Parts: sequence; C-alpha cells; structure tokens
Amino acid sequence: MQPQQPENNSTQNIFSWSLIALVFVYMLALNILMPMHRDDYGYALIWGTLDHLSSWPDVFRSLYIHYMTHGGRMVAYLLLDGSLYLGKQWYNPFMAFCYTALMILIYWHSQRKISFRFNPYILLAIILFAWLGLPHFAEVNLWMAGATGYLFTAVLILAFLLPYHFALLQKPLWRDGFLAVIGMFLGGILAGWTIENTAVAMTLATACFTLYFYKKKALQKWMVSGLIGAIAGTALLVLAPGNYVRAAASTTKFIYHITNLFAAGVETLFYVLPVVLFLVFVWRYLLLDYAKKKNILAAGQENAKNPLTVSMALLAGVIVFLLVSYVNDNFFSQWLGNALYNQAAVKFGLATAKLKAQLFNTMSGLEEMFVYLLTVTFIFRYACAKAGLRKKDIKTISAKISMREMLAAYPALYHAAAWIALAVVNHFVMVASPRFPARASYGSVVFLIIGAASVFTIPEVRQYLLDTGRKKHLAWLAGVILVPMAAATLYQHVVIHREDGRRMAYVAQMAAQGVTRLEVEPISIKNRVLRHVYFEDLDNRVSKSHLCDYYRLEDIQLKGK
Repeated sequence: MQPQQPENNSTQNIFSWSLIALVFVYMLALNILMPMHRDDYGYALIWGTLDHLSSWPDVFRSLYIHYMTHGGRMVAYLLLDGSLYLGKQWYNPFMAFCYTALMILIYWHSQRKISFRFNPYILLAIILFAWLGLPHFAEVNLWMAGATGYLFTAVLILAFLLPYHFALLQKPLWRDGFLAVIGMFLGGILAGWTIENTAVAMTLATACFTLYFYKKKALQKWMVSGLIGAIAGTALLVLAPGNYVRAAASTTKFIYHITNLFAAGVETLFYVLPVVLFLVFVWRYLLLDYAKKKNILAAGQENAKNPLTVSMALLAGVIVFLLVSYVNDNFFSQWLGNALYNQAAVKFGLATAKLKAQLFNTMSGLEEMFVYLLTVTFIFRYACAKAGLRKKDIKTISAKISMREMLAAYPALYHAAAWIALAVVNHFVMVASPRFPARASYGSVVFLIIGAASVFTIPEVRQYLLDTGRKKHLAWLAGVILVPMAAATLYQHVVIHREDGRRMAYVAQMAAQGVTRLEVEPISIKNRVLRHVYFEDLDNRVSKSHLCDYYRLEDIQLKGK
C-alpha cells in the first residue's frame, strides 16, 4: 500500500470543523423544535405538588423531595429543573453543545490523543455510529427529561475519565497539585451522582486505574481523590432514600431482573448492529492480514471474489420491495397484519379490539425495521466480499491463530477490548434494577462506540480503511445514510413543533379561563422505528397525567380516540 498523506492539513481541518459545526447547528435546531413533553411537565412542578417552579428555592425544594421519595439522580435533575424554571432558550444551545462534546470526547478517548485537529473520516464514522447506535435517539438526546439523564451524564463521565485514561497512556493532563486534587474530588462526586449503571461502571473503571497506578508505583494524589469523589457520588446516587421508597413499592420478581437484561440486550443490538458488524469486519480483516504475514493462507486465497452474487441480488430486491411498500402506506405490513389477525387470532378465538390494535401498531414499523436490518446486512456482506474475507478462509484462519497471538500482533486491540468490556459491565450492572428500558443502555453504547472507533489506531486498519478510495466510500456511505434520515427527522420535528405549539396555546388559554375538561387534535407524526422522533401523545397515561397536573385539568382527550 502507498503511504498515506499527512492527516492534519488545512483541508481536513476545515472538513472536520465543518462537521462539528453542522452537528451543533443540527442538534440546536432539533432541541428548539422539541417541545416540553411527558415528564417535563411533571418536573416543571415542585415534586409531589401542583405548584409550578417559580424560583431557585423551589428548584432545590423539589430536588430534596424527589431525593427523599423517588430517586437520587440529583446532578441530572438539577439541570432539568433549572432549565424548566429558567426556560428552554438556555437549555437548547447547552444540550446541542453537550452532544457535540460527546462526539469529541469519544474521538479523544478512542484515538488516545487530545487535539483539536481531527481526522474527518474517523469523526464522520463516530457521528454515524452515534446516530444509528444510540438507543431511542430522540428520547435520550432531545427530550429534556431523557437528555439530561443520559446525554449530559455521559459527557460528565467521559470527561472525568480523561485524566485517568491519559495518565495510563503516559500523557498526563496536569500536575499533581492542590487544584487537581480538589478538582478531581468534586468531578468524581458530580460524575458519580449521575445515573446508576454508568456511574457504577465508571467507578469500577476508576478503581482499576487507581489500583494499576498503585502497583506501578505511579499513584498520584489526584487519582485517589478522584476515586473517593466517584465513590461518594455513586453512594449518594444509589443510597438515596427515594430508591428504597420505590423498591418497597415494587412487586417485580428477581427473575424479571434477569430476563430484562436479555430483552434490553436484544433491543440494543438492533441499534448497534452496524457498530457490531464493523467490529466483525475489522476482526476478519486483521485475521486475514496476520495470516498473510505468517503465510497461513495459500497463494491466491485472499483474492476478492465478485461481491454481486445471486443471494446479494435477491437481498437487494427484498430491500427495494420493502421500500416501495414503505412509501405506499405500508401495504405489505397491512396485508400481513390482516392475514395474521384473520387466520390466527380469529381462527383460534383470540381476536379482540385490543389485540388488533397492538398487532397493527407492531406491524406499522415492519418495513422500516427490515429495511434497516437488511441494508446493514447487505453492506456488511458486500464489504466482506469486496475485501476477500471469505467465510471458509476466516474459519480456517481462526482455527490456526489464537487470541493471544492476535493481541500480541496488534496491541491496540487491548484498547478496543477494554472499552467493549466496560460496555458489557455497564449492561450487566442493570441486573439490580427491576426495569431495563433500552434507553438505559446509553452508556454501554457510548463505550462500545469508543471501542469500535479505537480500531483506527491499529496501523493496518487505519491504512486499509482510510486509503484514498475507501475513505471516499466511507464519506459517501455516511452521507447516503445520514442526509435522508436527518432531513426526515428535521421535517417530522417541524410538524410536531407546529402542531403541539398550536395545541398547547389553546390548552393554556382554556385552562386560564377555568376550563378543566378539554378535547384536542392528535399529533399527526408518530414515533419511528429508529426512534429519532419521540412523542407519546395524550392517549398515553403518563403524557396525559403530567399535562393535566401542569394545567390543573381534570381530563384531556384526543378527538376521534
């Protein structure tokens, strides 16, 4: 292969910062368009009352009541309650900055250097992985109650881990002085007092870092103070009296703690499938590369075969058919739903109005889900065929090469493996929770993306993926995926913003006149499979109850429901 051109030239720098600016502006627009929703209305009241937050003492009183009766995520909810009191005009740019900062922090951790000069293609890969992989994207990055709990806390945690990580890399960020000791102690409290599973995983990682430095006789005072702060913050989070109040009211059996892990894992895998397949592709490529270096493969075995096989053509045809159905009122899923209902539910005496509604609600996203899954699979199979990564060769190589050999040959794999292991730990910490919504895997996905992006630090992978032709293909592929999805997401948020704004103006006017029962138009936009749009309308119990409390209504109904 020809040597790569230097990365840090002015053109790449302009490209990188254009990407960063575009991410910030786009997320700012989505935050502006995302209205108050569901729990936002509940947190805009002093907890447990119907009184609106009207001062900072109200904010802290609400946080205290919440801490004593409901849960301990005080750092996240201080930002949420404060933003609801001050107004969303301050929240919107701050959270757009947080999302942009998350991309940069992932880059720094994965590439093992802190610099404001970025490789735009690696940055683009991170942006793509985050867009597809972060579970329930709008719920955890745009919705106020969700983004403060997940996006904001992930930024705090990754920022806190930076000094430890770079000390391990022998690239210290500061001297072991008084300010570093105090700063890391306070930073540990803030990072630990965030969200349960990721805070626990972060504290375990911090303890491992500290133990390593102690054994290497390189321990510094700020490392210890940071660990003490992280333990203290996590304790304040986990031992909050409100957690015990909720636990006492829970009747969930422990077996469901276990089954929830697997259910959430399967759902999370749906989102991170591109990241996982990227890692599989890189692993296969490294196996092939090592085999060629050791002459394990016979001559000519590594040659690429024609990627356009009959099975690939059939797969492409299925994708096209599903796309046609998707843009024509989902005729395939409608037909399939009717067939299942009439031939199964009716035939076996299970037909009810509720079952029919649930079935067709599930089927409504069928085309979009399978287009996503099949397209990702198609790209993976095409890339493997193009790179000559034939299954039989990989199987032969795997039997002859041990994991230890691979780690010795490509030491940067340790870095990727450590982040992936942290993602797994973060996932299984949730066994302590009776519920595991997929959004709680946010931290796990962030760690996984860092692990995936870190493979670019392996010289052979970097050389292969970022040569002149392939990096252009990467940019083209990212554009084909991101641009249509981003445009559709923006359009849907514009519609929601317009319809909800008009509806809420009417509700506020009627409530001010003393009306306590209302009927309003439903929002026309529904959630999409990849969840880049999040809006649970007022036929949802939580959405309705919080809005009724906020406006002191007795009831609010959707027309036609």
